[in-house]
Amino acid sequence: MQDSDVGDSTVQLVIDQLEELVVTIVEEVRERPGIALALVAGVVGAVVGSWLARRKRAAAPVRAAQGRARSAGDTVSLLGTAMRMLQNPLVRALIVAAIERQVKRRLSV
Repeated sequence: MQDSDVGDSTVQLVIDQLEELVVTIVEEVRERPGIALALVAGVVGAVVGSWLARRKRAAAPVRAAQGRARSAGDTVSLLGTAMRMLQNPLVRALIVAAIERQVKRRLSV
């Protein structure tokens, strides 16, 4: 019998707290209607934003695949140019010197 009394009192406490919360919200809205308008604007903005995001999602994979294909082609082109530059002994010397500087900095700190 005690378990049902505890359960009933807990439910009654939760209901009382919700009732107080609703009353407080109604009083605040009456005192400051700008806050209510801001909340409504935020909810409307979230709904419209999610609707727009859902609408544009269908074409995004195609654009992403095209962008990846272009970037892969650009990468191959850059690798070809880099390999040709590495054949030059001056470029190789500059790269080795830069790597040596980085290693020295990291080991000295």
